[in-house]
Amino acid sequence: MSQSLSRMEILNKIHSKRRIRSKLLLIVFILFAVLTIVPIANYFIQVKIPYEKTALKVGDAIFTRENVVDFIRFNQRLSEEQGVNFDLGSSLFESLQLIAENEIAFLSATEYGLVVDQWEIDEAFFIRLGFFNDFDIDTEEAQQAFNEKKLQFLNQIQLDEASYQDIVRKGLFREKLRRELSREIPSVQLHKYIYEISLDEISQSMISEIQRNIDRGEDIDQIVKRYSVDPEVSRGIGDLGWTPRGIYSSLDQTLFGSLEDNILALPVKKLSDPFIDQENSLYKFYIIADISDSQELSGDHLDILSNQALISFFALKSMKVNLEYGLDNETFNWINERVKIASILPEGNQNNVIIE
Repeated sequence: MSQSLSRMEILNKIHSKRRIRSKLLLIVFILFAVLTIVPIANYFIQVKIPYEKTALKVGDAIFTRENVVDFIRFNQRLSEEQGVNFDLGSSLFESLQLIAENEIAFLSATEYGLVVDQWEIDEAFFIRLGFFNDFDIDTEEAQQAFNEKKLQFLNQIQLDEASYQDIVRKGLFREKLRRELSREIPSVQLHKYIYEISLDEISQSMISEIQRNIDRGEDIDQIVKRYSVDPEVSRGIGDLGWTPRGIYSSLDQTLFGSLEDNILALPVKKLSDPFIDQENSLYKFYIIADISDSQELSGDHLDILSNQALISFFALKSMKVNLEYGLDNETFNWINERVKIASILPEGNQNNVIIE
């Protein structure tokens, strides 16, 4: 007959079982916590923290890596909607530079009295989606079609409404600033009619021969076609036409002179000194055929000069605004990888990814 346990022994046994159960529960809890915390921690380490690292600072505005990826994917997708290659730039730095310029334009809005209304944001996006100007957004049916298209577009690139609005709005400020600066460009300017002759080798005898033909009054257009080795010369390449200062900035001092550097302008119907085109291994000479003291700018030339005015504006403002690029190798590779992963192009076709 087994000996009965005392009350103390029974209590000790109960406490022992409870301690074992408590330890088991603690172990289960710790395992659960580990299984829960590790994925969360991994998410923060691998995703959240890298996404939120600063890629660019413009004044008080901070742009994270996520902002940069969103910006690239947004513009890439819009280009594809129009059936054209995405050509924002050939490097990540150029993309960051465009974001910075958009922000500077936004910060300069008050100085120039620039305002962007909601309808302008809708219209800009509306046109870039491919509806163009023959589609009336004011009708209820058109508005519904637009909203559905926009929602589908944003879902595809996983971009929220606020981010989309901000990208489009600041891009519009940049364009409005460009147009505002263009108003300061004189519409009537000094123009010179310019020809270009490309030679793969030069000698003093050939240069003298070309100049003698010009001095004899021979048609400069025919001289260019006879001597220039450019295969496109027969289609007008070499005839640069009426040109104001600033269109070919590298030639400005030669064609228009410089008071600051005490450089005289190239005389009419005289060959310039040779310019070396290292990329194509050519020597290029320029001839001023005629001068017009007051000629109206063409639309193309106005666009070029407007873009140059905008570039100069950003260069000046960049020295006054706290501008910091957080572009190290790790950031470069991280953003490049995210752009490739997020690309909606067919498998194996990454030609439109801007970072190479």
